[in-house]
Amino acid sequence: MKRPIESGNSVPYLLPSARRIEFREWWLWGFAVAVTLLLTFAVISLTFPGFYLYTDKVSYLNLREWVRGLAALVLLFDVYTIYQHAQLQHVRREMAARDRVFQLITENAADMIAVIDRQGHRVYNSPAYRKVLGYSQDELIRTSPLEQIHPDDRDRVVGAAEKARLTGRGERLEYRMRHKDGSWRVLESTTNVIRNADGEVEGLVVVNRDITDRKRAEEALAHNAFYDGLTGLANRTLLIERLMRALSIRRRHGDFKFAVLFIDIDEFKVINDSLGHAAGDALLVQIAQRLTSYLRRVDVVARPGQSEREADTFGESTIARPGGDEFLVLVEELHNPSDAIRVAERIQKKLAPPFEVDGHEIVVTGSIGIAFSGDAQGMLRDAEIAMYRSKQTGKARYEVFDKAMHASAVRRLQLETDLRKAGRPQGV
Repeated sequence: MKRPIESGNSVPYLLPSARRIEFREWWLWGFAVAVTLLLTFAVISLTFPGFYLYTDKVSYLNLREWVRGLAALVLLFDVYTIYQHAQLQHVRREMAARDRVFQLITENAADMIAVIDRQGHRVYNSPAYRKVLGYSQDELIRTSPLEQIHPDDRDRVVGAAEKARLTGRGERLEYRMRHKDGSWRVLESTTNVIRNADGEVEGLVVVNRDITDRKRAEEALAHNAFYDGLTGLANRTLLIERLMRALSIRRRHGDFKFAVLFIDIDEFKVINDSLGHAAGDALLVQIAQRLTSYLRRVDVVARPGQSEREADTFGESTIARPGGDEFLVLVEELHNPSDAIRVAERIQKKLAPPFEVDGHEIVVTGSIGIAFSGDAQGMLRDAEIAMYRSKQTGKARYEVFDKAMHASAVRRLQLETDLRKAGRPQGV
């Protein structure tokens, strides 16, 4: 008889277990033996001497009536036995049908299904384990369920399994599992408990889904949100985030110094127009690599009279490409503002050696603007204004932003606006 489906995450038994069916068969055959012995004794007892007492009119124990009664009892027993056999065969057919459905589901399911007993041993692993992780059923049975799990994730997996056993409710979990080839796959796991007829937990059913590709896609999306797709440098969004962090540190520690450098490659449009955009992109990648090599390899500010080896170090640098041929550098933990100027000078020296792109040697220079104060957007704006001033005064130079530059830029913008308005036809 089927039991009602239980609520929650537990997995109820919908059909009697094989053990219950076996018990029922032994009981049926024991009952048959007992009845057979009883009937045999009854038939033999008819042959005992003195069993029959006859009179002329009444027979207390008529042989004919005894035989009829025994025959009826045997017929009733046979009917009962046939009925019980039919019930057992029906249950067996249901179990066989369930096993066939289970086999079809597990063999064709993309998810990996494992059954773990009360002692934590694997008793079943679906064929998907071989497809996803490369392990055969025998290889998994011979090893502990924890052996292939990443060491950093084992405690979480053990805790989740123990919680499921104690509470009867599983939880969704992500962890890494080693592929047979040695690589790591990210799995999403849900655990349900298996209960016996008395409601006690007998084991766990664990369903694992390979989400490695999904996690990689999520990481790629997260990376693209903060990094430039061409050069791999930080983008403007990430630079502003780190600039705001630096501003926050400076509010707490007044002696914390940093600067923003705005770098623009001079005459980059000529390179694009003459060699093509593909060559221009390749050049930008090499420039990014050279800037990264300088700022991350040595992280030094060489003062006059010092070699690079003897120079003082500065803190973390963030190199960003907001777009086009422009680069931004956030230099933190400077000793004094003049250090930013020396960083700009060294960047220009690093850009001086020729770049080789598609068999062409290309020499580039950079105009750099430097800003020390303001809010995040304001510092980027001021560094860009200083960069444009360096271009106006000869290129391949650096300029430090001051308030006069900002006032000049505002006046120039207003002048250009007035000129456009003056040249616009009336009524337009």
